[in-house]
Amino acid sequence: MRILMVTSFPIPGEYDGTAMLPIKIMRALKTRGVEVVLAHLQARPPWGMKVIRSEFEGTPSFTLPPRAWVSGLKRVAREFPFDVVHAQHYGGATRAYFACRRFGWPMVYEIHSLLGDEVERSQLGRGGAFRFYMAVERRVCRHAAAIIVLGEAVKTVVVEEKKVPAERVSVIYPGIDMAEYERPSPPVAIPGIEPQHRVIMYVGSIVHPNQGVPVLIEALPAVFEKLPDARCVLVGGPADAGEQYRAQLDGFGDRLVVLAGQTPDQVVALTRRADVLVHPRLACRENYSVQSKIAVYLASGRPIVATDFGDYTTILGASGAGRLTAVAPGPLAEGIVEVLTDQGLAERLSAASVPVARELFGMDRNIDRYLDVYRYALEAGPRA
Repeated sequence: MRILMVTSFPIPGEYDGTAMLPIKIMRALKTRGVEVVLAHLQARPPWGMKVIRSEFEGTPSFTLPPRAWVSGLKRVAREFPFDVVHAQHYGGATRAYFACRRFGWPMVYEIHSLLGDEVERSQLGRGGAFRFYMAVERRVCRHAAAIIVLGEAVKTVVVEEKKVPAERVSVIYPGIDMAEYERPSPPVAIPGIEPQHRVIMYVGSIVHPNQGVPVLIEALPAVFEKLPDARCVLVGGPADAGEQYRAQLDGFGDRLVVLAGQTPDQVVALTRRADVLVHPRLACRENYSVQSKIAVYLASGRPIVATDFGDYTTILGASGAGRLTAVAPGPLAEGIVEVLTDQGLAERLSAASVPVARELFGMDRNIDRYLDVYRYALEAGPRA
Protein backbone atom coordinates (compact mmCIF):
# COMPACT_ATOMS: atom_id res chain seq x y z
CA MET A 1 0.00 0.00 0.00
CA ARG A 2 1.22 3.52 -0.81
CA ILE A 3 -0.28 6.67 0.72
CA LEU A 4 -0.18 10.22 -0.65
CA MET A 5 -0.21 12.59 2.35
CA VAL A 6 -1.54 16.00 1.28
CA THR A 7 -1.20 19.15 3.39
CA SER A 8 -1.81 22.88 3.04
CA PHE A 9 1.27 23.58 5.18
CA PRO A 10 4.92 22.69 4.64
CA ILE A 11 6.55 19.63 6.16
CA PRO A 12 8.56 20.11 8.26
CA GLY A 13 6.56 22.97 9.70
CA GLU A 14 6.03 24.58 13.06
CA TYR A 15 6.20 22.55 16.25
CA ASP A 16 2.43 22.45 16.66
CA GLY A 17 -0.05 19.59 16.58
CA THR A 18 -1.35 20.39 13.11
CA ALA A 19 2.08 20.13 11.50
CA MET A 20 3.45 17.34 13.66
CA LEU A 21 0.52 14.94 13.29
CA PRO A 22 1.13 14.01 9.62
CA ILE A 23 4.85 13.65 10.35
CA LYS A 24 4.15 11.18 13.15
CA ILE A 25 1.67 9.28 10.96
CA MET A 26 4.24 9.13 8.15
CA ARG A 27 6.94 7.80 10.46
CA ALA A 28 4.65 5.16 11.92
CA LEU A 29 3.44 4.03 8.49
CA LYS A 30 7.01 3.57 7.32
CA THR A 31 7.76 1.29 10.28
CA ARG A 32 4.95 -0.95 8.97
CA GLY A 33 6.41 -1.01 5.48
CA VAL A 34 3.82 1.38 4.04
CA GLU A 35 5.25 3.78 1.46
CA VAL A 36 4.35 7.45 1.81
CA VAL A 37 4.61 10.41 -0.57
CA LEU A 38 4.16 13.99 0.67
CA ALA A 39 2.53 16.86 -1.23
CA HIS A 40 2.28 20.42 0.09
CA LEU A 41 -0.39 22.27 -1.87
CA GLN A 42 0.85 25.81 -1.50
CA ALA A 43 -1.52 28.77 -1.84
CA ARG A 44 1.04 31.53 -2.37
CA PRO A 45 2.53 32.77 -4.60
CA PRO A 46 -0.43 31.97 -6.83
CA TRP A 47 1.46 32.15 -10.13
CA GLY A 48 4.89 31.51 -11.54
CA MET A 49 6.23 29.05 -9.00
CA LYS A 50 7.52 25.72 -10.28
CA VAL A 51 6.79 22.31 -8.85
CA ILE A 52 9.53 21.57 -6.32
CA ARG A 53 10.58 18.04 -5.51
CA SER A 54 12.60 17.30 -2.37
CA GLU A 55 12.80 14.76 0.42
CA PHE A 56 11.87 14.71 4.09
CA GLU A 57 13.44 11.95 6.17
CA GLY A 58 13.92 9.94 2.98
CA THR A 59 10.29 10.41 1.90
CA PRO A 60 9.58 12.04 -1.50
CA SER A 61 8.06 15.47 -0.94
CA PHE A 62 6.47 17.78 -3.52
CA THR A 63 5.52 21.44 -3.22
CA LEU A 64 2.81 22.41 -5.71
CA PRO A 65 1.56 25.93 -6.53
CA PRO A 66 -2.17 26.51 -7.14
CA ARG A 67 -1.85 26.11 -10.91
CA ALA A 68 -0.40 22.60 -10.33
CA TRP A 69 -2.79 21.33 -7.67
CA VAL A 70 -4.36 19.01 -10.25
CA SER A 71 -1.64 18.51 -12.86
CA GLY A 72 1.08 18.29 -10.22
CA LEU A 73 -0.73 15.59 -8.28
CA LYS A 74 -1.23 13.71 -11.55
CA ARG A 75 2.53 13.91 -12.09
CA VAL A 76 3.09 12.55 -8.57
CA ALA A 77 0.71 9.68 -9.33
CA ARG A 78 2.68 8.78 -12.47
CA GLU A 79 5.99 8.82 -10.65
CA PHE A 80 4.80 7.29 -7.36
CA PRO A 81 1.51 5.44 -7.92
CA PHE A 82 -0.52 5.63 -4.70
CA ASP A 83 -3.63 3.89 -3.45
CA VAL A 84 -5.20 6.46 -1.11
CA VAL A 85 -4.97 10.23 -0.68
CA HIS A 86 -4.80 11.13 3.02
CA ALA A 87 -5.75 14.82 3.16
CA GLN A 88 -4.75 16.64 6.33
CA HIS A 89 -7.03 19.35 7.73
CA TYR A 90 -9.63 21.23 5.70
CA GLY A 91 -6.87 23.07 3.79
CA GLY A 92 -5.32 19.92 2.38
CA ALA A 93 -8.71 18.37 1.66
CA THR A 94 -10.23 21.33 -0.19
CA ARG A 95 -7.10 21.79 -2.33
CA ALA A 96 -6.77 18.08 -3.20
CA TYR A 97 -10.49 17.58 -3.84
CA PHE A 98 -10.40 18.65 -7.48
CA ALA A 99 -7.72 16.13 -8.44
CA CYS A 100 -9.30 13.35 -6.38
CA ARG A 101 -12.65 13.89 -8.04
CA ARG A 102 -11.22 14.14 -11.54
CA PHE A 103 -9.06 11.01 -11.29
CA GLY A 104 -11.26 8.95 -8.98
CA TRP A 105 -8.72 8.64 -6.19
CA PRO A 106 -10.10 7.48 -2.82
CA MET A 107 -9.69 10.29 -0.29
CA VAL A 108 -9.41 10.02 3.48
CA TYR A 109 -10.13 13.44 4.99
CA GLU A 110 -8.67 13.97 8.46
CA ILE A 111 -10.41 16.84 10.25
CA HIS A 112 -7.99 18.30 12.78
CA SER A 113 -10.56 20.72 14.17
CA LEU A 114 -13.63 22.75 13.35
CA LEU A 115 -11.58 25.93 13.35
CA GLY A 116 -12.27 26.30 9.65
CA ASP A 117 -15.85 27.32 10.29
CA GLU A 118 -15.15 29.12 13.57
CA VAL A 119 -12.02 31.28 13.42
CA GLU A 120 -12.09 32.07 9.71
CA ARG A 121 -15.68 33.22 9.93
CA SER A 122 -14.61 36.18 12.05
CA GLN A 123 -11.37 36.81 10.14
CA LEU A 124 -12.90 36.79 6.70
CA GLY A 125 -16.36 38.09 7.55
CA ARG A 126 -18.00 35.47 5.37
CA GLY A 127 -16.06 36.83 2.42
CA GLY A 128 -15.24 35.04 -0.80
CA ALA A 129 -12.41 32.93 0.59
CA PHE A 130 -14.54 31.76 3.49
CA ARG A 131 -17.46 30.85 1.26
CA PHE A 132 -15.15 29.03 -1.14
CA TYR A 133 -13.62 26.89 1.60
CA MET A 134 -16.98 26.06 3.12
CA ALA A 135 -18.55 25.15 -0.23
CA VAL A 136 -15.66 22.91 -1.26
CA GLU A 137 -15.46 21.32 2.19
CA ARG A 138 -19.10 20.32 1.89
CA ARG A 139 -18.25 18.61 -1.39
CA VAL A 140 -15.23 16.95 0.22
CA CYS A 141 -17.45 15.45 2.91
CA ARG A 142 -19.79 14.06 0.27
CA HIS A 143 -16.93 12.75 -1.86
CA ALA A 144 -14.49 11.35 0.72
CA ALA A 145 -14.34 7.59 1.03
CA ALA A 146 -13.67 7.96 4.75
CA ILE A 147 -13.32 10.73 7.32
CA ILE A 148 -11.14 10.75 10.43
CA VAL A 149 -11.97 13.07 13.32
CA LEU A 150 -10.17 13.83 16.57
CA GLY A 151 -13.15 13.70 18.90
CA GLU A 152 -16.58 12.18 19.41
CA ALA A 153 -18.21 15.62 19.33
CA VAL A 154 -16.68 16.28 15.92
CA LYS A 155 -18.07 12.98 14.68
CA THR A 156 -21.52 14.11 15.78
CA VAL A 157 -21.12 17.33 13.77
CA VAL A 158 -19.90 15.45 10.69
CA VAL A 159 -22.78 12.96 10.84
CA GLU A 160 -25.60 15.29 11.84
CA GLU A 161 -24.62 18.58 10.17
CA LYS A 162 -22.49 17.46 7.24
CA LYS A 163 -24.69 14.39 6.59
CA VAL A 164 -21.88 11.85 6.33
CA PRO A 165 -22.93 8.25 7.10
CA ALA A 166 -21.63 7.27 10.53
CA GLU A 167 -19.87 4.17 9.19
CA ARG A 168 -17.59 6.42 7.11
CA VAL A 169 -16.43 8.43 10.15
CA SER A 170 -13.73 7.16 12.52
CA VAL A 171 -12.45 8.76 15.73
CA ILE A 172 -8.67 8.55 16.02
CA TYR A 173 -7.02 10.75 18.63
CA PRO A 174 -3.77 12.54 17.67
CA GLY A 175 -1.03 9.98 18.14
CA ILE A 176 2.37 10.36 19.74
CA ASP A 177 5.50 8.23 19.88
CA MET A 178 5.50 6.79 23.38
CA ALA A 179 9.20 5.94 23.06
CA GLU A 180 9.97 9.66 23.31
CA TYR A 181 8.61 9.61 26.85
CA GLU A 182 10.13 6.28 27.86
CA ARG A 183 13.70 7.40 27.15
CA PRO A 184 15.46 8.86 30.20
CA SER A 185 16.48 12.51 30.08
CA PRO A 186 18.56 14.63 32.45
CA PRO A 187 16.78 16.98 34.87
CA VAL A 188 15.82 20.22 33.20
CA ALA A 189 16.69 23.61 34.65
CA ILE A 190 14.01 26.31 34.45
CA PRO A 191 15.01 29.92 35.18
CA GLY A 192 13.39 31.08 38.40
CA ILE A 193 12.39 27.60 39.50
CA GLU A 194 14.12 26.09 42.52
CA PRO A 195 13.93 22.46 43.73
CA GLN A 196 11.48 23.34 46.51
CA HIS A 197 8.97 24.97 44.17
CA ARG A 198 5.76 23.19 43.20
CA VAL A 199 5.37 23.69 39.46
CA ILE A 200 2.05 24.32 37.70
CA MET A 201 2.70 23.88 33.98
CA TYR A 202 0.81 24.59 30.79
CA VAL A 203 2.13 23.58 27.34
CA GLY A 204 0.98 25.14 24.07
CA SER A 205 -0.12 28.45 22.60
CA ILE A 206 -0.62 30.97 25.37
CA VAL A 207 -2.69 33.38 23.27
CA HIS A 208 -5.13 31.28 21.25
CA PRO A 209 -8.58 32.04 22.72
CA ASN A 210 -9.89 28.48 22.90
CA GLN A 211 -6.95 27.28 25.03
CA GLY A 212 -8.25 29.19 28.06
CA VAL A 213 -4.90 30.44 29.38
CA PRO A 214 -6.54 33.64 30.71
CA VAL A 215 -8.71 31.40 32.92
CA LEU A 216 -5.54 29.89 34.37
CA ILE A 217 -4.02 33.34 34.91
CA GLU A 218 -7.14 34.45 36.79
CA ALA A 219 -6.97 31.29 38.91
CA LEU A 220 -3.30 31.68 39.90
CA PRO A 221 -3.60 34.36 42.65
CA ALA A 222 -5.87 32.06 44.66
CA VAL A 223 -3.35 29.23 44.23
CA PHE A 224 -0.35 31.40 45.15
CA GLU A 225 -2.10 32.73 48.27
CA LYS A 226 -2.64 29.19 49.57
CA LEU A 227 0.66 27.79 48.31
CA PRO A 228 3.47 30.38 48.50
CA ASP A 229 5.97 27.86 47.09
CA ALA A 230 3.93 27.33 43.90
CA ARG A 231 5.16 28.64 40.57
CA CYS A 232 3.53 28.58 37.14
CA VAL A 233 5.45 27.79 33.95
CA LEU A 234 3.86 28.47 30.54
CA VAL A 235 5.68 26.49 27.86
CA GLY A 236 4.75 28.28 24.67
CA GLY A 237 4.60 31.64 23.01
CA PRO A 238 4.62 34.35 22.09
CA ALA A 239 6.94 35.60 24.82
CA ASP A 240 5.48 39.12 24.89
CA ALA A 241 2.13 37.68 25.96
CA GLY A 242 3.88 36.46 29.08
CA GLU A 243 4.69 40.03 30.04
CA GLN A 244 1.02 40.94 29.81
CA TYR A 245 0.08 37.98 31.99
CA ARG A 246 2.70 38.98 34.59
CA ALA A 247 1.20 42.46 34.71
CA GLN A 248 -2.24 40.95 35.35
CA LEU A 249 -0.86 39.03 38.33
CA ASP A 250 0.32 42.25 40.04
CA GLY A 251 2.34 41.22 43.09
CA PHE A 252 2.49 37.60 41.96
CA GLY A 253 4.00 38.38 38.56
CA ASP A 254 7.44 37.09 39.55
CA ARG A 255 5.94 33.63 40.08
CA LEU A 256 5.11 33.22 36.39
CA VAL A 257 7.75 31.87 33.98
CA VAL A 258 7.25 31.80 30.20
CA LEU A 259 9.40 29.53 28.00
CA ALA A 260 8.89 30.18 24.29
CA GLY A 261 10.43 28.40 21.30
CA GLN A 262 10.80 24.95 22.86
CA THR A 263 11.42 21.89 20.67
CA PRO A 264 9.41 18.67 21.12
CA ASP A 265 12.35 17.04 22.95
CA GLN A 266 12.60 19.99 25.30
CA VAL A 267 8.87 19.82 25.99
CA VAL A 268 9.20 16.16 27.00
CA ALA A 269 11.93 17.05 29.49
CA LEU A 270 10.05 20.05 30.83
CA THR A 271 6.85 18.14 31.56
CA ARG A 272 8.80 15.86 33.89
CA ARG A 273 9.46 18.86 36.13
CA ALA A 274 5.74 19.63 36.48
CA ASP A 275 3.92 18.83 39.71
CA VAL A 276 0.64 19.36 37.87
CA LEU A 277 -0.13 19.90 34.19
CA VAL A 278 -3.12 22.14 33.47
CA HIS A 279 -5.34 22.53 30.41
CA PRO A 280 -8.09 25.11 31.07
CA ARG A 281 -9.65 24.88 27.61
CA LEU A 282 -12.96 26.62 27.05
CA ALA A 283 -16.29 24.89 26.50
CA CYS A 284 -16.76 25.87 22.87
CA ARG A 285 -17.19 24.32 19.44
CA GLU A 286 -13.54 24.91 18.60
CA ASN A 287 -12.58 22.44 21.33
CA TYR A 288 -14.66 19.54 20.05
CA SER A 289 -11.40 18.12 18.67
CA VAL A 290 -8.93 16.57 21.09
CA GLN A 291 -5.46 18.07 20.74
CA SER A 292 -2.09 16.39 20.94
CA LYS A 293 -1.45 18.51 24.03
CA ILE A 294 -3.40 16.11 26.22
CA ALA A 295 -1.48 13.18 24.74
CA VAL A 296 1.76 14.89 25.80
CA TYR A 297 0.33 15.47 29.27
CA LEU A 298 -0.77 11.86 29.69
CA ALA A 299 2.47 10.38 28.34
CA SER A 300 4.51 12.46 30.79
CA GLY A 301 3.00 10.53 33.69
CA ARG A 302 2.30 13.70 35.67
CA PRO A 303 -1.00 14.64 37.41
CA ILE A 304 -3.43 16.56 35.21
CA VAL A 305 -6.06 19.19 35.99
CA ALA A 306 -8.34 20.12 33.09
CA THR A 307 -11.72 21.66 32.46
CA ASP A 308 -14.59 19.23 32.00
CA PHE A 309 -15.66 19.48 28.38
CA GLY A 310 -16.04 17.20 25.37
CA ASP A 311 -13.96 14.04 25.24
CA TYR A 312 -12.05 15.02 28.38
CA THR A 313 -15.02 13.65 30.31
CA THR A 314 -14.07 10.14 29.19
CA ILE A 315 -10.34 10.46 28.45
CA LEU A 316 -9.54 12.02 31.82
CA GLY A 317 -12.61 11.76 34.03
CA ALA A 318 -13.91 8.23 33.45
CA SER A 319 -10.36 6.84 33.22
CA GLY A 320 -9.23 8.46 36.47
CA ALA A 321 -6.31 10.12 34.68
CA GLY A 322 -7.31 13.70 35.42
CA ARG A 323 -8.98 15.99 37.93
CA LEU A 324 -11.76 17.78 36.02
CA THR A 325 -13.19 21.17 36.96
CA ALA A 326 -15.76 23.62 35.70
CA VAL A 327 -14.57 26.21 33.17
CA ALA A 328 -13.99 29.05 35.63
CA PRO A 329 -11.03 30.44 37.61
CA GLY A 330 -12.39 29.46 41.06
CA PRO A 331 -13.00 25.76 40.39
CA LEU A 332 -9.74 25.53 38.42
CA ALA A 333 -7.78 26.98 41.34
CA GLU A 334 -9.45 24.53 43.73
CA GLY A 335 -8.52 21.60 41.50
CA ILE A 336 -4.89 22.70 41.23
CA VAL A 337 -4.56 23.22 44.99
CA GLU A 338 -6.17 19.84 45.68
CA VAL A 339 -3.73 17.99 43.44
CA LEU A 340 -0.72 19.87 44.84
CA THR A 341 -1.70 19.17 48.45
CA ASP A 342 -3.17 15.65 48.23
CA GLN A 343 -0.30 13.29 47.55
CA GLY A 344 -2.58 10.27 47.26
CA LEU A 345 -4.70 11.96 44.59
CA ALA A 346 -1.62 13.07 42.67
CA GLU A 347 -0.23 9.54 42.72
CA ARG A 348 -3.52 8.03 41.52
CA LEU A 349 -3.73 10.49 38.65
CA SER A 350 -0.13 9.83 37.67
CA ALA A 351 -0.57 6.07 37.76
CA ALA A 352 -3.59 6.20 35.45
CA SER A 353 -2.16 8.58 32.87
CA VAL A 354 0.42 6.52 30.95
CA PRO A 355 -1.90 3.52 30.30
CA VAL A 356 -4.50 5.93 28.85
CA ALA A 357 -1.83 7.58 26.70
CA ARG A 358 -0.66 4.22 25.41
CA GLU A 359 -4.17 2.93 24.60
CA LEU A 360 -5.74 6.05 23.08
CA PHE A 361 -2.78 8.04 21.75
CA GLY A 362 0.16 5.68 21.27
CA MET A 363 1.03 5.81 17.59
CA ASP A 364 1.97 2.12 17.50
CA ARG A 365 -1.71 1.37 18.21
CA ASN A 366 -3.14 4.29 16.27
CA ILE A 367 -1.44 3.20 13.09
CA ASP A 368 -3.55 0.04 13.09
CA ARG A 369 -6.59 2.30 13.21
CA TYR A 370 -5.31 4.32 10.26
CA LEU A 371 -4.63 1.17 8.25
CA ASP A 372 -8.18 -0.01 8.93
CA VAL A 373 -9.50 3.30 7.58
CA TYR A 374 -7.31 3.05 4.47
CA ARG A 375 -8.59 -0.46 3.77
CA TYR A 376 -12.16 0.72 4.24
CA ALA A 377 -11.55 3.65 1.87
CA LEU A 378 -10.13 1.34 -0.78
CA GLU A 379 -13.18 -0.92 -0.55
CA ALA A 380 -15.75 1.90 -0.35
CA GLY A 381 -14.17 4.21 -2.91
CA PRO A 382 -15.26 7.80 -3.54
CA ARG A 383 -18.90 8.59 -2.96
CA ALA A 384 -20.94 9.54 -6.01
